Amino acid sequence: MKTLQRMNKSAFGYVTLAALGMTLLYTVIAAAQPQAAREVTMSEKIGSQIVLYGAFDSLIYFFQGLLLFIGLGITIFYYIRYKRPGFQTELRKKVSHLADEVTLQSAINFEIESLQNKYIFLDLVIAAAPMSGLLGTVVGLVQVFSEQTFVEQVSMQSIAGGMYVAMVTTVCGLIVALFGVIGRHMLNSLLANVREDLAGGK
Repeated sequence: MKTLQRMNKSAFGYVTLAALGMTLLYTVIAAAQPQAAREVTMSEKIGSQIVLYGAFDSLIYFFQGLLLFIGLGITIFYYIRYKRPGFQTELRKKVSHLADEVTLQSAINFEIESLQNKYIFLDLVIAAAPMSGLLGTVVGLVQVFSEQTFVEQVSMQSIAGGMYVAMVTTVCGLIVALFGVIGRHMLNSLLANVREDLAGGK
C-alpha cells in the first residue's frame, strides 16, 4: 500500500514536472513568436515605405517633366504664332474693326491684354513647378525621419538618399519655373513689339 502511494506521488511529481516544463516551453515559444512577427512586420513596413516613397518620387519627377513640356510647348506655340507674318495683319484688321466704337489705342490695349490672358497655363506651370519641388523636399525629409523611426541605427547612405530626393526635386522645380519665367518674358516682349508696331501703323 505504501509502495503504491509512493508510486502515485512519484507519478504525480513527474506529471507536475512535465506540466511545468511544457508550460515553460510554451511560454518561451509564445514570447519568441511575437518577436519574430515584430521583425517581419518591421521589415514589411520598411519595405512598403521604400516602395511608397520611390513611387511618389517618380510621380513628382513625372509631374515636373510634364510641367516643363507644357511650359515649353505653350511658349513655342505662341512665339511661332506671334512671329508669323500674317499675325499682325489679322490683328490689325480686328483692331480696326473695334476702333469704330472705341479709340484705336484702347482697342490695341484690349487685344494685347486678351492675348496675355491666354498665358494662364504658362502661369500655372510657373506657380506649380516650385510647389512640386517643395513637395518633393517634404517627401524626402519624411523619408529620412520615418527610417529613423522604424530602424534604431540608420545608415548615412539612407539619410543621403532622402536628402538627395529632397534637394533634387526642389532644383528641378526651380529650373522648370525658370524656363517658364523666361518664356513669359519673351512672349511679353514680343507682344510689346506688336503693340508698338500696331500703334505706329495707325
